[in-house]
This record gives sequence, structure tokens and C-alpha cells, in this order.
Amino acid sequence: MFRLVYGDFDFSLVLPFEAHVEERLYRIISLADGAEIDPPELARRAADMIAASLDAHLIPPTVPQIKYALAIAQELALELPANALRYRESMRVFLSTHAPTFRESKAYRRSQRSEG
Repeated sequence: MFRLVYGDFDFSLVLPFEAHVEERLYRIISLADGAEIDPPELARRAADMIAASLDAHLIPPTVPQIKYALAIAQELALELPANALRYRESMRVFLSTHAPTFRESKAYRRSQRSEG
């Protein structure tokens, strides 16, 4: 079992990895078995992922997300919420809510053009 431990403080977080992930991580850390990722690089990536997951609600949406959301809003005559343009999590909610209808609408319009 892997734990994330914070310094000298009495705090740790159990990391519930699947067995194969635990085994691979153990080999990378303890044996430095010529892995494609060295322990310092692994630590940097892990820190980046943890920081991103903690701040997901503060990270701005990507340019492709914004373009897709604008296309959805235009096609479905929706107002794009300001928070969706500011925060990736709000954008994710907007996209997951409206993308299915957008795809159906585009498919319907394509079928109408091909029939006409």
C-alpha cells in the first residue's frame, strides 16, 4: 500500500492503486530499473497531477473547449455562462450537458440536406 505522507506531521493519505500500478511504481522508486521515467520526473508529474486535480475548478478552459462551446451555444441558441468561459470545471459541465443535443442537431441537419 502506498501512502502520501506530509513531512513530520501526523498526516498521510492512502493511495488506492491497482496491484499492477503499485508493483510498477515500487520498481521505479526502489530499483530504478532503467524505467522510461526516473523517480524525480515521476515525482514532478505526480505533483503536477495532484495540483491540477485540487485546482480543477480554478483552471481556465482550453481553447478547443471554448471553440466547441461557442459552436454549441450558436447552434442551440444558448447563452454560454460566464463561468464556463472562466473555469474548466464549469466548461466541462456545460459541454457534457449540451454536447449530446448539439451532435443530434448537427446529424439531423445533415440528414435533411442529404434528403433535399
